[in-house]
Amino acid sequence: MNVLLFGQRDDKRKAEFEEFKEKRVAFITQATDLDAEEAKVFWPLYNELQEKKFELNKQLRKTLFEFSENKKNHTESDYKEIVDLYTQSRIKEAQLDEEYIAKFAKVISYEKIYLYQQAELQFARQMLDQRRERDFPKPK
Repeated sequence: MNVLLFGQRDDKRKAEFEEFKEKRVAFITQATDLDAEEAKVFWPLYNELQEKKFELNKQLRKTLFEFSENKKNHTESDYKEIVDLYTQSRIKEAQLDEEYIAKFAKVISYEKIYLYQQAELQFARQMLDQRRERDFPKPK
């Protein structure tokens, strides 16, 4: 029974994530005014970047979770190691952004790259606000 329940939960999460990605694509496409040719090249690059960032952050999340679950008394050295790991992860993410901006610039203008970056931030804020409203509704 539990396996079925977890499977249903996973299916629901996958469906919600797909819906999230569709909304993000629509939001960014509208904000950047990508034409069909630009979109045909931009979106595969964008998806590749997102996948690389996801994998990078997945490993970081796993390590941070294991660190916080480990109930031993962490040493100063342990904390330094985890802080350094977090910092290195952010640096790698910035390097990925730099690499992909160069790739984007071959197919769209820097103006559209800027608009994409702003749209991504705005979309993230919008999603966070919606989640807050759902999880913490204001009293009537």
